[in-house]
Amino acid sequence: MKKFWTMIAATLLMGSAWADILTAADVEKVSGLTGVHTVPKNQATGAGGELNFAGADNKLVLMVMVQPQSTFDFWKKQYGAKGDPVAKLGSEAFRSKAGEFISYVVFLKGGTGVWVQSMGWKKGGGANFTAQQLEELARLAEPRV
Repeated sequence: MKKFWTMIAATLLMGSAWADILTAADVEKVSGLTGVHTVPKNQATGAGGELNFAGADNKLVLMVMVQPQSTFDFWKKQYGAKGDPVAKLGSEAFRSKAGEFISYVVFLKGGTGVWVQSMGWKKGGGANFTAQQLEELARLAEPRV
């Protein structure tokens, strides 16, 4: 819990304290997208995460929310039963079922909940990330939390 409050204070003082849990290079490597970069949190544009990534066209492709366990508990109650469990990721993890409109992977590690969600659509249709790619990104983020 101390780490969480330290990160909140750091975020307020100097921007996202979670900037290192996933990088634009990680997102590019997993997705094959190019020109990926972070964009500031702005819920009016849909960039509601602590980390938000856009593609070369500046359209959102990925959102990462980092929240206390109480928020993870809410996510689990609200979405966990509708999703599929993910093994060997944090102390608990689940993801959206294949084919769902919104694709996400959620995990808990040390009292911190992390939600990794595909945003937007590829030209010609289809989500920017498959369920497997989101899980790969979550596995990259997990040891950095």
